[in-house]
Amino acid sequence: ESVAPMGRARNLGVLLDSRLSLEDHLMAVARGMFYQIRLVRQLRPFLDRDTLRTVTHAFVTSRLDYCNALYMGLPLGCTRRLQLAQNAAARVVMGAPWRARITPILRELHWLPVVFRVRFKVLATTFKELRSIGPSYLQDR
Repeated sequence: ESVAPMGRARNLGVLLDSRLSLEDHLMAVARGMFYQIRLVRQLRPFLDRDTLRTVTHAFVTSRLDYCNALYMGLPLGCTRRLQLAQNAAARVVMGAPWRARITPILRELHWLPVVFRVRFKVLATTFKELRSIGPSYLQDR
């Protein structure tokens, strides 16, 4: 019996296509983030800002952070929808109108834009590993 090739496959929650472009994965992550943002927006009248920020991190930005080292070096156009989702999440947390400028909102929340968030995570992990304070699974045995 033969195995038919597939156009895409999921491994550890990451959707890989035959060209390894991550387009399908990025679209799925953005779709999931926007869905969770809609749910979090319904909680806004009942929660204070700090609690709303915690809930948003648990359900929205955690999706952005999962396996985001894969996004390192991708063109800005590829991460655009993720940035739009992060912007929407920030506006929900701050109760800002949808047309409000996003830079001051992200700065007040201490959130980095997606491209810089990815770069920071990779550089922080590298720094910790070079100083031998990183996770044990990255250290030489």
